[in-house]
Amino acid sequence: MEITSGGTTGPRLAGGLAVLDNNVYGRLHHAPRAQDLAEMFVRAGWRARASSWTDYEVGHEWVRVELVEASPDEHLFSGVVDPSRVDELAAFFAGLGLRYSIELWSDDQTELVRELAG
Repeated sequence: MEITSGGTTGPRLAGGLAVLDNNVYGRLHHAPRAQDLAEMFVRAGWRARASSWTDYEVGHEWVRVELVEASPDEHLFSGVVDPSRVDELAAFFAGLGLRYSIELWSDDQTELVRELAG
């Protein structure tokens, strides 16, 4: 599957979330390479686009994150998630068999609201 900078079809981030600064950060441990990850998201009904030669942006109506390769089997991510659905993000990662750590921050970036790991 080819994922270009133009992106794939799929749901776009809801307008109210699109104006927020990043509120979610994390790491995917022992994960496949970023392109394979992005393809997994697309097969699950998400939208994806290549944001550089090695990095991908993936999203749905309630979340959009940038996947950045930190090493061949570990990826960092940052972006926006509907705070009421951060557990759904964790469940999605777990459903793909991914080990993860997630930090949810307040809208003003001053307070760590939740940490999740799996």
